[in-house]
Amino acid sequence: MPGLQCLLLIWFSVNAVAHWWWGWSLLILCLVAGLLGGAVYVNSFTLLCKEVEPHMKEFSLSAACVADSLGIACADLAAIMLQGCLFRWQHLSGAAYSCR
Repeated sequence: MPGLQCLLLIWFSVNAVAHWWWGWSLLILCLVAGLLGGAVYVNSFTLLCKEVEPHMKEFSLSAACVADSLGIACADLAAIMLQGCLFRWQHLSGAAYSCR
């Protein structure tokens, strides 16, 4: 599932540059990406609950929550940089980061 999310990221990035597909129909792929993200989230915590020994369960779930939050923060930083590069490619101004 994470591999499919990465493929969707690449597809959306290339589509932002090349403008193959536009319009409201893009929301279908956005929905798919969101559902994949939710499924990965739920499956990872379900797996932790099933596979981890009872005395380590609370620590494991806490560590996974912290890792999840750090992953989201890193993804946000990467998205800001990607947005700057896409804005530069499209000759737009106003990005928080400028890709050089």
